[in-house]
Amino acid sequence: MKIIVRKAKNGDREDIALCIAEAFEKDFSILCKDIVTTARAISSGIVIDKFFVAELDGKIVGVLAISNCNGRAVITDRSSYKKYFGFFKGVIAKKVLKEEFESKLDYPITTGYIEFVSVKKEYKRKGIATTLIKESLKLSDFNDYVLDVTDINTSAINCYNNLGFKEFKRMKEKHGKQKGFNEKIYMRYKK
Repeated sequence: MKIIVRKAKNGDREDIALCIAEAFEKDFSILCKDIVTTARAISSGIVIDKFFVAELDGKIVGVLAISNCNGRAVITDRSSYKKYFGFFKGVIAKKVLKEEFESKLDYPITTGYIEFVSVKKEYKRKGIATTLIKESLKLSDFNDYVLDVTDINTSAINCYNNLGFKEFKRMKEKHGKQKGFNEKIYMRYKK
């Protein structure tokens, strides 16, 4: 099994959106229960130059983005949300997702922020996320990297720990009951 990790190209947009929609299906389900519709809604907001993809046999099976204080990996697109989620949910999506996707990062320019780490369900537990992260760190040129993970995502926490990420902060989630987790754990990796 040869996993190839590379910078994303514009033609990867739909595959990236589908991978994110599938991986974060529970998070998006309040807006839409159909993964394909969700992917179509978010695809126009993907900032391609922030993304890396993992390919297996020519098929994109995982993605991640590395953002920084000058811009995030996904921007919100109200017209796309309205088109695919309907008017009411589109307005809500814009408000909620803007806060999540576009909040300013309070890190120096030398710090990369890893987000949207996603592996297709059928390819989980095959080392793809580990390879994707390792290779993406080699292909990017930040001094250190930060990511956040929910306290209930133990497999991701273990993966990040095994790669050398160290926890440096925890923040209580103000809507934890609705979101299904209590805290976000922030982890850092230094080259």
